[in-house]
Amino acid sequence: MTTSLRFDPSGKILGYEHPNECSWRINDENILEILSHDASPTWKFEAFFIFQNKIYFFSGPSQDPEWGVIFNLIGSNNNIIEKSDIIPPEYDLNNLVLTEDQYLSGNILSRLSEGKNQQQEGIRLVIWDLDDTFWKGTLSEGEISPIQRNIDIVKTLNARGIVNAICSRNTFEDVKARLEQLRIWDDFVFPRISWGPKGPLVKDIIEKIQLRPETVLFIDDNVTNLNEAKHFVPELNVAEPAVLENLLDNPRFKGKTDPEHSRLKRYQVLESKHKDMAATGGDNEAFLRKSDIRVSFHSDIEAEFPRIHDLVNRTNQLNFTKNRWPEDIEEARLRFREEVEADFDTDVGYVKVADAYGNYGICGFYLSRKGEFLHFLFSCRTMNMGVEQFVWRRLGERRVPIQGKVGSKLEDPIVDWINVVEDVDKATDASSFSANRLKVCIRGACDMMMTSNFLRTKVDTVEEFNYPYEGWEIVTTPRIVYVAGEDLKDQRNREIVARFPAMPPHRFDTDILEETSDVYVLSFSQESFHGLYQSKTTGMILPLGNVGLPWYYMPGGHAWDPYSKNDYTKLTYQEVLDWGITTGCTKDQWEFFREEFIFFGGFNKELFENDIHYIFNRLRNANKKVIILGLNSKIGKDIDLMKFNEKINIIVEPIVAKYGFHYLKMENFVKSEDDLANDGALGGAHFDRLVYKNISDKILNITINYSEKLKNS
Repeated sequence: MTTSLRFDPSGKILGYEHPNECSWRINDENILEILSHDASPTWKFEAFFIFQNKIYFFSGPSQDPEWGVIFNLIGSNNNIIEKSDIIPPEYDLNNLVLTEDQYLSGNILSRLSEGKNQQQEGIRLVIWDLDDTFWKGTLSEGEISPIQRNIDIVKTLNARGIVNAICSRNTFEDVKARLEQLRIWDDFVFPRISWGPKGPLVKDIIEKIQLRPETVLFIDDNVTNLNEAKHFVPELNVAEPAVLENLLDNPRFKGKTDPEHSRLKRYQVLESKHKDMAATGGDNEAFLRKSDIRVSFHSDIEAEFPRIHDLVNRTNQLNFTKNRWPEDIEEARLRFREEVEADFDTDVGYVKVADAYGNYGICGFYLSRKGEFLHFLFSCRTMNMGVEQFVWRRLGERRVPIQGKVGSKLEDPIVDWINVVEDVDKATDASSFSANRLKVCIRGACDMMMTSNFLRTKVDTVEEFNYPYEGWEIVTTPRIVYVAGEDLKDQRNREIVARFPAMPPHRFDTDILEETSDVYVLSFSQESFHGLYQSKTTGMILPLGNVGLPWYYMPGGHAWDPYSKNDYTKLTYQEVLDWGITTGCTKDQWEFFREEFIFFGGFNKELFENDIHYIFNRLRNANKKVIILGLNSKIGKDIDLMKFNEKINIIVEPIVAKYGFHYLKMENFVKSEDDLANDGALGGAHFDRLVYKNISDKILNITINYSEKLKNS
């Protein structure tokens, strides 16, 4: 049935009468709707195309989705530009003459983008029908005639990094034999050749190949097949064979030069993986455990900047942050350097990935500051491997401000089938490498995270740094290790700790007691932070401090000197609230603290020596390699801090020598104010990134030598 109807500016439909189609409107989502007599939508035209100065709208039924009818509108207007990818601003639906047809007719060359001058994404995959599309004739009915132009198109697209797939109603063996005769079978991936409906097959190809439908084109000579595919994949681009006449000249098929067909090869690997997964009964995790997936972390960003620049600006599905750089690579370098230099604790790196099927190269990039990612993204070639979840947890589950749609959730699954190696380009057997990979525990102030960031590329790391909890500073001083290892053996102390203010879960967990690491890197720069409080009942001594309370010392941040400490037991709970401390401590906890504890004072030399002897004895008895970082006592404007650090160094260095541990003097790394962090605080507590890199290199040198001795012993 075909008829004409006119969209009047008043909202009425003229020249046609039916209770289902009485009026029209553009809804709040800028979608054309046809309304019934009661003003409810009968048809919503969410998809539309243009071809040869005509616009094509089509809709499924809105009121009864089970009604298997497609309503198509074909309209003409002199303001529509043939093959245009946008609706010109002067285009007006008012007074547009449209015709109603049960089937969409004409060639569909391109789907309209939303908004003026919005550029469509490039095509990354072309799905071909075969009979009367790729070749002339129907294979099941006799001999077909190859179309050399189409063969050339497939090969040209592959050379541009645009891959080709097949969706055809035929017998698989017959198609494969004919395409092998044409020497083009291996130029296709993910062939779906059967006598079933094409819609589900097209959807399966797109899901398996892990591309967004907006970057896929399906070509078929049967418009019904095109509409069916659109039903299953609404964002899919579809076209009839006439599109092939000028396809290679279309900007959306420009691609990216790939003479080695590396992209085609990657998808052939992916296809092989899907076949192997099917052999496991479709159990994806069982398949992944057999895939020998390996990742390596790297920090030489500048050396690989072109690839990383491409990742940042091109990835979408697994780009969680979508913070793009300028397209000009030199401008992008400047932007990257600005991002890195914005804060001393910037952590930046890239990730390589390989498995039993091949090496995928650089697949991920991250940059974070203050526990939040500015960039966190991965290539879609690692889709469904668990890489992004593994890396996120490996980096400490830092906050990811997700922008737009992403094709993965970071919280799930819990990945335990990936191994970290030194470099996936060198390591071919993850199991043998992992057996030799050392674990390094790093314990100290939070700035040591920078050292850990560099170490992570070569060794497994366990990080134990100070952190905020409900506004309270949770320190990782030697005192905590002693309490965990000795005082908490007493049930009374465990009960006291349970009622102590600002006590997060796992407060006393430490690998120093678990002894799972091979090497321990320790720094004692937190001794100036907190006052000490002693239990009246058991004598247990605990630190407590909050940056919002008086006489708390944080290097570079407050005027309080590192020696002075205030007795918090003299503060009432109301006074604590008056200082703005409203979380992490209830009134009952504070009253218990005031009743149970007495002020022991600030830094205590004898207690500190006792605690580090306790730690050193445990680690020596466990035959662990120990590296102690001396404190900066020479360079910085915080004179009180320099004096305090010197006091710590004088205590620690001879004890370290007695135990035969390694002691790294900070003056060998921090030699001028240029080596201090450009974070607005030149007190001397934080360093430039290069300093942390040099410290990590020294630690790695000691660690690698230790590893070689272990191998030879």
